[in-house]
Amino acid sequence: MNYRFINLFIASIYKYLKEKIKQIYFSTSLYNKTLSVVPPTRSYDMNNIPLLQEIIDQDEKIINLIKEFSKNIWKLDNIGNNNINKLSSFSWLPLFDIKKDKVLIKNLILEWLKKYENYNPNAWALNLISKRIIFWICCSHFTVRSEDLVFRNRVINNIIKQSFHLNKNINLLSKPIDRVFALVSLVLTSITFEGYQKLFQVSLKNLNTEAKSMIDKNGFVLSKDPEEQFWLLHHLFIVKEFLIFSQNTSPEFIDNLIVSVGNNLLGLYYSNNEIPLFNGSKKLNIENFNKLLKLKNYNFEKKNIAHSYLYTKIKKFELMMDANNPPPDFKSQNYQSGCLSFEFLYNGEKIITNCGSAKNFSDNLSIISQSTAAHSTITINDTSSCLSQQNKLIKKYFGNSLKRKLKVYKKDIMKSKHFATVSAGHNGYNSNYNCLYERKITINDLEHKLLGEELIIITKKSNKNINYALRFHVIPETKLLQTQGGDILLSLHNQGWKFQTNKSNLKIEKNLYFANYDKIIESQCIVIEGKLNESLNKIEWSLEKTNK
Repeated sequence: MNYRFINLFIASIYKYLKEKIKQIYFSTSLYNKTLSVVPPTRSYDMNNIPLLQEIIDQDEKIINLIKEFSKNIWKLDNIGNNNINKLSSFSWLPLFDIKKDKVLIKNLILEWLKKYENYNPNAWALNLISKRIIFWICCSHFTVRSEDLVFRNRVINNIIKQSFHLNKNINLLSKPIDRVFALVSLVLTSITFEGYQKLFQVSLKNLNTEAKSMIDKNGFVLSKDPEEQFWLLHHLFIVKEFLIFSQNTSPEFIDNLIVSVGNNLLGLYYSNNEIPLFNGSKKLNIENFNKLLKLKNYNFEKKNIAHSYLYTKIKKFELMMDANNPPPDFKSQNYQSGCLSFEFLYNGEKIITNCGSAKNFSDNLSIISQSTAAHSTITINDTSSCLSQQNKLIKKYFGNSLKRKLKVYKKDIMKSKHFATVSAGHNGYNSNYNCLYERKITINDLEHKLLGEELIIITKKSNKNINYALRFHVIPETKLLQTQGGDILLSLHNQGWKFQTNKSNLKIEKNLYFANYDKIIESQCIVIEGKLNESLNKIEWSLEKTNK
């Protein structure tokens, strides 16, 4: 039992006890009285749905459920917790038409209020409240601008009541990005309804503190998660636009954060505007968000030196390698043990990928996606380069925190007109297997190929029988075929590639692809397997385009 475990375990016990005590208190009539609301003297129309495109729930199943069970939707308990949470977040509200669905939505909200007007441990989960506040306010034609004054006042009072609860208990949210989003919803409440200047000031102050605690001095998220970098920029952007829309002054700290976070995010974009599947990322559709940034005249400077994702591009060749050290203990909720993994694109089409995070699926699948085997890099004896805490209490509050970390001891990029090389090394397997791992990948634009050199350096002789497996994951649409000569052919849309290696044990392996939010897809990967000898082990490979 090491210091890192003890520290996390004590923090987890504290959070658990605090949460349980508060849940008991929340259910009392005394707590409900503390949330009593003095109706605001005035409210402002904050209908601004275009800002919400990235967080609108487009799930057709939810829309169909609402239409089919409109009268009894809040009585359904056999549709799964995920669907119940989606319904109660109201993040689907912008998909309904004010002319056709006005009565339907009014009745749905009235029935929700009838059942959940006071605290409920499920419907009043803090992350649901954050979304519900934003969508109720921004879809004002259904809610705070309703012609039915009794209904309107009931909705407004409940929004403020939920905001009070959220403000009192925001620290119960375990993820920093969820706390940032909650603070955005509180700022929105305070500028929508007159008389909440104190909530406005406190929320902005806490937003400044929370956002800055998530990033390093250069503006890159400490979690190393590209998706979190995106959402941090997104949340800062919408709170600034809310302030502008309401004719409030945007504080200088928000402007500064947007610039530093945006510059770093731009440095993570591929040419097709996708982000890499490293350290908790999933596939995002950010095209509309980028258009909105451009429309609002946000301009960022692409920066790659502020983080340790090694990126290079020559003509149609594009390559990114993860050369980051693991994040701090309390920032590693979605960390994946994929150090030195890489992704490769040609002409904007991804050829080599990582599998993405399964953070929104089951715990078992999440553990699988966090393993080194789910990344395009090497595993030793079927273990990961970092080991995660397995204690359930720690995982509940701190996710994929680590009990054994690695250190990146070298990283470099070299580039000329037709060649580019990224290289790095880490010691993640040294403590257990006495070996270091170094990787060098070169783009050769003249011959239309990637060249790889993998070194496993033995630091101390051992009697252990040590195996390695070097994986190259491909997206599900890719077709793989092994030739009689042992090479592997890749076919994706109109592209053909040939994979070769100096090792004899080359094969195709089945795998799972977790990058999509709505489903898990079967996929494949190329695997080079072998045993380590007693000194230096070199694995060479190439990926050459066949239809040049």
